[in-house]
Amino acid sequence: MMQVAFETDPEAFLRKCGDFLKQNESEHNLILSLTGAALKRQEAGADPGIRFITLWNDEGLVIATVQTPPHNLILSRAAQPGLEPLVEVLAGQSYEFPGIVGPSDVAASFAELWTARTGQSFKGYMDQIIYSLTKIIPPPAVEGAMRPAKPEEAPLIAEWIGNFARDALPKTEHLAAPQAEKKAVEMIGEGRVFVWDVGGRPVSQAVASGTAQVARVNMVYTPPEDRTHGYASALVAALSQKQLDEGRAMCCLYADARNTVSNSIYRKIGYEFVGRSSLYVLDTPEE
Repeated sequence: MMQVAFETDPEAFLRKCGDFLKQNESEHNLILSLTGAALKRQEAGADPGIRFITLWNDEGLVIATVQTPPHNLILSRAAQPGLEPLVEVLAGQSYEFPGIVGPSDVAASFAELWTARTGQSFKGYMDQIIYSLTKIIPPPAVEGAMRPAKPEEAPLIAEWIGNFARDALPKTEHLAAPQAEKKAVEMIGEGRVFVWDVGGRPVSQAVASGTAQVARVNMVYTPPEDRTHGYASALVAALSQKQLDEGRAMCCLYADARNTVSNSIYRKIGYEFVGRSSLYVLDTPEE
């Protein structure tokens, strides 16, 4: 018997699905890190701001999904075949999300089923390669060094966050200037933003997130005028090494499969292929 369960308690979700998700933590790192952040908000007395939808049958979990409204629906691997009941329930409840992201085979299947059930179509926006790393291959030395971003650099980091979103993400994920600055202030305060510094000037950024076991390096951005100098390679390598030195078992990152430059950079410093993830956006006139 199939059952779709709705949940807003991150602790309860992890009890039910945590072991399954951690079996493939690189692929599920976004789900786990969003759930961990929601758990911290809940423990601080705030609204966790997250919802979980899981599909079960008599043999156990079929698939887990997470959404931090109004953002994309994030899909796990499918533990078993058969996503139709999940699509049926979400469509029947007029569940809203601007897009879906997840393992490429699962995301494609969900998008096809959703279109057949609702008449709404998805278009493929991005195909990402998932990488993991347990040992750094040092890149060629370049001028400068990694350091944490400073609070007074929040306006610059906000600008770079906004640029990264416009370059890499669909319109629904773009950030207005106030949103970007708020995000920059929060992440700098949490010690998650790092820059490559050359002579006192930040020339590239990367952000550390993830879980206690698997760090995720993301929001890698170098402004056009500072590209082709090796700064991003040096920064990603140094930040990944820092995560390993602090006790993480591995690092992971997601790279746009179309960006041959970034994929080459990551492979050269030791990142290895894990799988593929696809982002589909709801095909609307606004898009």
